[in-house]
Amino acid sequence: MFLIIAGLWLWVFIPSWFKRSHERQADKTSKRQVRREVKLSRSSVQKSAISNLAERNYRLAMTQRIFSAIAFFSFATSIASIFLAVSQIFYWIVTLTFSAIFVASLAIVRSAKRKSLEVLALASKSRANVFASVSNSLRYEDQQGFIAGNPVDTRAWEANRLPAPRQRIGELEMPTLAEVVEIEERVIKKSQPTLDSTALDEILRRRRANG
Repeated sequence: MFLIIAGLWLWVFIPSWFKRSHERQADKTSKRQVRREVKLSRSSVQKSAISNLAERNYRLAMTQRIFSAIAFFSFATSIASIFLAVSQIFYWIVTLTFSAIFVASLAIVRSAKRKSLEVLALASKSRANVFASVSNSLRYEDQQGFIAGNPVDTRAWEANRLPAPRQRIGELEMPTLAEVVEIEERVIKKSQPTLDSTALDEILRRRRANG
């Protein structure tokens, strides 16, 4: 009888155990795949954003260099045309034209420099975000590995929490004292007998007679 029960138990338990282990393994594999895909998508998005910022910074740097050269050339040309404008009026037009080009080039160079600083700030911020996301992903993987390695045992022993100590709140109490009664001096004087000299002599005579 016991052999039959043991055989039935093994016939039911072992296939279900293998099935549960297979499902658990498949679940872990799918979770790892999903985490890997999420990580790849995040890295691709971050790389594309960083590459766009780098390309934008390169274009702004080239703009600064080109218009700096144009500003220098236009400034030199306007200074040279000022000396030549003494003899011919045509050089005044050249001076005004190159002066306007110089001013416009300076404005473009300053604008490109300001935008380049903004791009560098965004790049540093995105770099910090990349490091933060990598750190968070590593921390999440460590937590998942710790949870997988140390499953929660619902039947484990837990220490009973001690109750909080009772704190007595101070209370004001009015003690009941005995009533104080004043004794008048005249009552005391009446209660005490007064002795004159004759009585004192009589008392002394009796003590001598007895002694």
